[in-house]
Amino acid sequence: MEPRPGAVACALNTSPPMRLAACLLLAIPVAACRPPGYGKDSHPDAAPDGAGSGSGMSPDAAIDGPPAAVCNHAFRLDGHGTASQVLLTGDFVQWAAMPPAAPAFTLGGDGAWTVMYPFQQGTWQYKLIVDGNYILDPTNQMTVDDGMGHTNNVYTCVP
Repeated sequence: MEPRPGAVACALNTSPPMRLAACLLLAIPVAACRPPGYGKDSHPDAAPDGAGSGSGMSPDAAIDGPPAAVCNHAFRLDGHGTASQVLLTGDFVQWAAMPPAAPAFTLGGDGAWTVMYPFQQGTWQYKLIVDGNYILDPTNQMTVDDGMGHTNNVYTCVP
């Protein structure tokens, strides 16, 4: 006796509870499978970095290149506690005169303005802008003529 065409498909189309039971029976063995060695390692990290584990494993990613050569330089301006704004500008920010490109100083409780800037390696010219007026940094005697009749401060970052 030959099975009639579509007999298998008709069996699954009989009722929703029957389809649910068939799906569960097929899903239970798949859900219960675990890879060999699963749960035997006391480390929860699936990709140990080898640090202190004694496994001899190395990290799975290497550093792409040397760390960036940066100098975090702190600036401080005293004697301008009544100013409303102090900015740092220079060739490192294309001489921007407005935040956010020109880093803004913060006024401290002692009346001094301070800012920290991460300079890339190299020599940089800069000035301070106090309420719109460009001034030299009084704490840095290193200056250079800008070629247009003005003087700029110079900072050299050597990490």
